[in-house]
Amino acid sequence: MPGILRDALQIFLSGGGIMYMLGGVAFILYATAFAALTYVNHGNLNKKDAAKWEAWLKHPDQAEGRMGEAIRYVLHGDTLTIKTVQRRFNEIRLNAVSAIDRRLMVVNTLTAAAPLAGLLGTVMGMLAMFAGLSKGQGAGGMQAVASGMQEALITTQTGLTIALPGLFIALVVKGKRDGVAAALTQLESMIVTKRFKN
Repeated sequence: MPGILRDALQIFLSGGGIMYMLGGVAFILYATAFAALTYVNHGNLNKKDAAKWEAWLKHPDQAEGRMGEAIRYVLHGDTLTIKTVQRRFNEIRLNAVSAIDRRLMVVNTLTAAAPLAGLLGTVMGMLAMFAGLSKGQGAGGMQAVASGMQEALITTQTGLTIALPGLFIALVVKGKRDGVAAALTQLESMIVTKRFKN
């Protein structure tokens, strides 16, 4: 195991200064991505308990989880109107869905930034290669060319390696975010049709 860590550290240092930027991007990206995943997976603000909604609408005090909190908030009060229900659902959407959207925006931005930071490392590695070529054919020049090429390839690979899992996590979070929005819309429609029959 120490050999693997030593090799990883050697590769990291071979990538030059851009690797520190890529490390920061990766840390913020995955911290935000896993926070977003935890947020959308936590609780029942989705269609998981859809079979219980009808019973919960009749007895809001028995409703469970975050969906139960939403139902109790929407149905609170004696003089309930369709406009009140719609306004309260809009507030819930604003709080729940917007919180996911803010995290998704950070994840998507950093997913796009990682390959660009890797590309910056590629350019810097190429510049180091050209500087090595200008020194001539001696051992020092060849070493500079090899170091520049190594920096160029490592930073590009690292940027893509950071971005690809982030992209998949963002797609999963987006799907679950759409599920939350659809569940709230379905619940709103159920409340309107059952509570306000003509």
